[in-house]
Formats: sequence, C-alpha cells, structure tokens
Amino acid sequence: MSLGALEDYAGDDAPPAPQKIEARLMPWAAGLGVVSWGVALLVSLVIFYFGLVMGSIVPWLALPITVLGVLAALFSVWRLWRAMRVRKADAPVLVIGPEGYHDSRIGRLIPWSEIDSLTPDQPGTRIFLRIAVRDPRRYLRRRVRLPRDGVLVSSLSELDVRPDELVAAALACKAAS
Repeated sequence: MSLGALEDYAGDDAPPAPQKIEARLMPWAAGLGVVSWGVALLVSLVIFYFGLVMGSIVPWLALPITVLGVLAALFSVWRLWRAMRVRKADAPVLVIGPEGYHDSRIGRLIPWSEIDSLTPDQPGTRIFLRIAVRDPRRYLRRRVRLPRDGVLVSSLSELDVRPDELVAAALACKAAS
C-alpha cells in the first residue's frame, strides 16, 4: 500500500485487524550518532591541545581556548556515552498497538481516545506522521519542544519497519478504537 493510497483511505471496506508493531532504529542510524559525537570529541581535544600550545605563543589566549576545549570535550563525552547507550539498547523506538501510539523520541504513550487525527506527511525524502491530540504537552518529554501548530510529529524514516506499514497500522488501530 502506497502513501498516497493511505491518504485516500476512506474506511469503506473493513480495515485490517489492529496488531502491535514495534519499530527500532536502523543500525546505521544509531551508529551515525556514535560516529558524529566521536568526531566532535576529537575536534574538542584538538582545541584543548591548541590552547596548551598557545600558552607559549600568546599567553592571554591560552586559558580561554583550553577551557573551551575542556568543556567541549566533556560535553562530547557525555553525548557520545548517550549515543552508545542508544545503539546498545536496541529497544523499540516506536510502538503502535491497540492501547495507543508510543514514540520514545516524543514522549509517553498516547491513547487512541486522545488522538484527533493522524496525517502522513512527506515534505522531501523523509516520511512523518503528524498526530493531532487534545493536549499535546501532556505527552511530550521535558526537552522536546512543541511545534508551532501544536501537532506532534513522529518521524517514520530510519526505522526497520516500512513507513507505509506503520501508517497503515496506526490508521487501523485508530479506526478500531
């Protein structure tokens, strides 16, 4: 079933029985975070070393550059550690089931009764599912910002389940609730 066919789904025929689907990040997507924060750590260590070398050339510039390098290295180590935990965990990122829609990148489980509409969106090569809920702030994690239009956005790309299967499962579960 194509994405266009899902948008035209009118519900005239009986929707497929809802089933629980779990989607995990593709290994290359999780590994990309580890590689990028590893490179950031190397760059921050180069800045730190540059600050130490600058002490002999321009003494007043050595301390700020060294401190910047140390802070950048500490931040990069923390982010690298978190990226490695995500890669190692292999936990489902997205769970669609009869009880609701749960995207761990957004926040907590959203019951189907709270969801007003589900709209697939493909602005470029990535596919998103726009979820209109009654009170979106209840379902967000602390550090996730709410989009301007108040609709939660869930990325269906970079997962090990095809986006059209995820959209079909979400629409079937929503129709069954």
